Amino acid sequence: MKTSSVLGLLNLSVFLKNHIFLLPVLYLFYTSCGLSLGDFFLLQGIGAICCLLLDVPMGWIADRTSKKKMLIFSGLVLVLRFILLYFFPTKEIIFLGEILYALVIVSYVGTADSYIYELLKQTGKSTKMLKRYGRLYFWVSCGVSVSSLLGSWIYDWFDVKAVIGLTILYTSVSTILLFFIPDIRLAESTKKTLSSAYLNLLASVKIALKSKEFSYFVIYSAFLTSAYQIFMWSMQPMMKAAAVPVGLFGMVFFMNHIARAGGSYYAHKILQYISLNKLGWITYTGFVASFAAALGVIYSDCLILTLSLLGFICLMIGFQVSYLISAIARIHEISSSAVRATAASINSMAGRLLTALCLILSKFILDGTSLEWNLVIFMTLFLPSFLVLSKFNQIQTK
Repeated sequence: MKTSSVLGLLNLSVFLKNHIFLLPVLYLFYTSCGLSLGDFFLLQGIGAICCLLLDVPMGWIADRTSKKKMLIFSGLVLVLRFILLYFFPTKEIIFLGEILYALVIVSYVGTADSYIYELLKQTGKSTKMLKRYGRLYFWVSCGVSVSSLLGSWIYDWFDVKAVIGLTILYTSVSTILLFFIPDIRLAESTKKTLSSAYLNLLASVKIALKSKEFSYFVIYSAFLTSAYQIFMWSMQPMMKAAAVPVGLFGMVFFMNHIARAGGSYYAHKILQYISLNKLGWITYTGFVASFAAALGVIYSDCLILTLSLLGFICLMIGFQVSYLISAIARIHEISSSAVRATAASINSMAGRLLTALCLILSKFILDGTSLEWNLVIFMTLFLPSFLVLSKFNQIQTK
């Protein structure tokens, strides 16, 4: 099979796999099964913790086994999650489903791009990696965007069974397609043990954190990532509180993912007009304003105003993605060759850790207060991140 055909099949599989029709109405489904708003946030926090804990072990397994088998495994676990939700929509199965989804994420992210690189390397086309990698995540964004738009309509017109059933169909076809891509023989087998993988990671963290610039990037990126997750998982409860029609839930999630796709696509062009420092301040100011906008959504009784405020939050999320991508590029520039391969992973792990802590903390805040107070508390916690930006700017101007 030609390389282009294999990559086309992989892109089609990715496109179908990311048709998670349940995503825009996930909160409505969970609460219908007896979960509270606090439980909803707790589940996302548990998922983030599981991703953090499983990241290194699954990466170690992926390095020692077939990338194709890992991709198929990820697809099968995803299908299992939705089959369980379809037939057994209970609290226990929902909690299990979030753990399974974390397993899906860590067994897929890093494996798909490694598969592409190894395929291109075998055919002497490794220089096309950036282009092919970009296309892969273009189809990821397309899949999420389309399913977000359609999922809420299907839920509104039919029921949650139709939403989950359609998701099972798409993820099943996606997984079946993976059986037709070629397996790639590892260039060299690794003798590295799991314990040595953790030791190497810890050593890389120590080396990387010696750079103050790197440390500030990691800290501020973690603040942005956790704040984004608070916005992301607050959107459905906010829209429910504002009495937004269920059919429009998908449109808001569509705007969110389109903004993220645009932020990633135009990141390099944005930096042609403004510096990374200024982009950092734009994201800071925009996110503080977004917390205020989120409070406005809850108290708004005007649909047009509600959608406008949600649109503003989505726009700021687009700038956040641009900053994170630009920061990762800068991290690669300032990192030594000894830790360059793991520097971006350290940045990602820090974001996941802070996100998990914030989402789990939300459970206890929401059980005692309300969504409004949860937003106020996290806006207050986000405000001190300007100190990190100030320190970073001092380094840049020296």
